[in-house]
Amino acid sequence: MSWSLYLLTFKLKSPLHIGFHKVANLSRTRAYIPARTFWGALTAKLTRKLKSSNYREVGEFLKNTIRFGYFYISDGNNIFIPKYTDEGLKFGELPQVEFEKRFIRSFISTSVEPYSLTAEEGTLHEIEFISSYELGREDEEPKPVFIKGVLWVSELLESRLKIHTDENDFSIFNNEKYIKFSDLVNKLQIGGERRYGFGQIEIYNIERIHDQNLGNTGFKGIWKEYNNEIELELKENDFIWSHVKFSSDLEIKGSIEPLVGRDWSDKGAGRELRFHGFCWTPGSILVKSNTFKVTKNFGLWEQSSLH
Repeated sequence: MSWSLYLLTFKLKSPLHIGFHKVANLSRTRAYIPARTFWGALTAKLTRKLKSSNYREVGEFLKNTIRFGYFYISDGNNIFIPKYTDEGLKFGELPQVEFEKRFIRSFISTSVEPYSLTAEEGTLHEIEFISSYELGREDEEPKPVFIKGVLWVSELLESRLKIHTDENDFSIFNNEKYIKFSDLVNKLQIGGERRYGFGQIEIYNIERIHDQNLGNTGFKGIWKEYNNEIELELKENDFIWSHVKFSSDLEIKGSIEPLVGRDWSDKGAGRELRFHGFCWTPGSILVKSNTFKVTKNFGLWEQSSLH
């Protein structure tokens, strides 16, 4: 099995909410799209395109043939990946306050009592979101916001579904359907609050990257294939750009959080809560060089057995 690397750029067409946690009545958003979220949206749309009802089969196919990176906010040139510094948390070169001023907004909503036309008690809530337009100075026109990330794609043959890679696109097919990836993700809805029209993204550019050094893409590391898997070599003081499974002998400075997601069960999609362990969060800094495997488990990284 050989892997091809693609850099994907999406244009944000509506506000985007990626569920994080609640603070009082405020539902916070992550400032990036985890691989799991992208995988879920891709699985749902591909299953419909194939006129199938077997979401589990399609989802497993995507996990086996694609290693997912995380997707981050971009202004079209710069990519704003979080990183911990001596000056505090930054996104790219922007301090957190400046980053949130330019990209993060919120709106307040409540239910209304039908008889008194007043706010229904206990229903007031505020939703934070990534704006589809960057807001700069008052004399500047709003600028569109983009989302950038990488995928490693393999041409797996032992499956009813298959992938064929091209120079700046790839296709997914079976005996009945042939679907270009660029068409599949041309209009994709992702994240939360979709009943409000949130999460609309469209593909802006797909580029196959032949350089194994990810520096020119805005990400960190040198990738290689080992035992049919993707491994990433990062240097001392590099930041991680995925969740990394906690290990007692892993020397990282940053933040740790428990990672919980909803999985398939016999009752349907999203009906089973699964704890994926404690993980270092994107932006945490390596104390010394290390090598990580990009797992099929939604792009989570774990320390390589070679280390």
